[in-house]
Amino acid sequence: MSENDLRERVKAFLRSRQDLTTADLAAHTELGSSTVKNFINGLGANTERVRGEIERVLLLAEQGEILQPGGGQALTVCEQQMERVRRVSKKHGFYVTQTVRRIAEVLDYCAQEAAIGVVTGEYGAGKTEAVSAWRRGAGRGVEALIYEFDEFTACNKVSFIQGLAAALGLEHRCGTTSASRVFQAVIERLRTNPCLLIFDQCELTRPRICQLIRQIWDRTRQAGVGVVLLAAQVLMGRLKSMPDLGALESRIGIWAPLRGVLKDEMVAIVRQEGIADVDDDAFDTWWLATRGSMRRLMATIDLLRARHQGKRVTVKTIEGVAGHLWGMRIDSREAA
Repeated sequence: MSENDLRERVKAFLRSRQDLTTADLAAHTELGSSTVKNFINGLGANTERVRGEIERVLLLAEQGEILQPGGGQALTVCEQQMERVRRVSKKHGFYVTQTVRRIAEVLDYCAQEAAIGVVTGEYGAGKTEAVSAWRRGAGRGVEALIYEFDEFTACNKVSFIQGLAAALGLEHRCGTTSASRVFQAVIERLRTNPCLLIFDQCELTRPRICQLIRQIWDRTRQAGVGVVLLAAQVLMGRLKSMPDLGALESRIGIWAPLRGVLKDEMVAIVRQEGIADVDDDAFDTWWLATRGSMRRLMATIDLLRARHQGKRVTVKTIEGVAGHLWGMRIDSREAA
């Protein structure tokens, strides 16, 4: 593995695991934390020994052998470094990437084991679409309910429990004084009609909402209710650092800290979409700008088709496309 490839993999891993720092990686090496930090920043000594130690620890961490989320008590499902990808399966206009497969593993596990699972990844990585694909395929025989948080339900426990009750087919009116009765009605409905509860956009949730989810699961897991939380990467750090979330964090049975679309997958997808004439530097810039987001990748592909069909794609082309898309950022220092 080249020095630059190793550095980018370490950066990608740390972006996917916001609960970790370079000091956590260094603790499993024979190197000092400053040495590891300097390597990642392209500074300091860069010897074969330094690269070898960092690569060894990174592989162990990516495989879940060390530094597991949740204090090492939970299973960890990570994207693995693959052999070169030549083609990515496409079904119903949807690319089946490693992210999609890892999310399906979490959903299957939580449905079968009545466990709590957490999937974290970059905005636009495809978490929501992966759940839809699972429900069309392997999960079509699983009773499941998808609940998407918004700014109201993520902050107000009454709004949340009323929304969940409505999604379960309960017609209770809910106010501050009656919320407890609605909560009990939700518990009873899930005990008699267990299902997999899939909560989306959980990075929005306040601790009290997470506590309610945990209490619902505590009271219904024996009946077969599993829970999956889909969130941006920031949730992982919050679960590790906020005392109010300790009760939920300790119950998590499986984690999937995902990086989104892998570089080789992006190469294959771009080619399958008919964009073949891309400078190497332009592709590297494009890769960094998408930051693993399938949403950003497909948006840039649509723009390139509309504005640059048949033309060679250069760094300037990618910079121009990024300027037209919200959420696309070109960091000249990182791209260099």
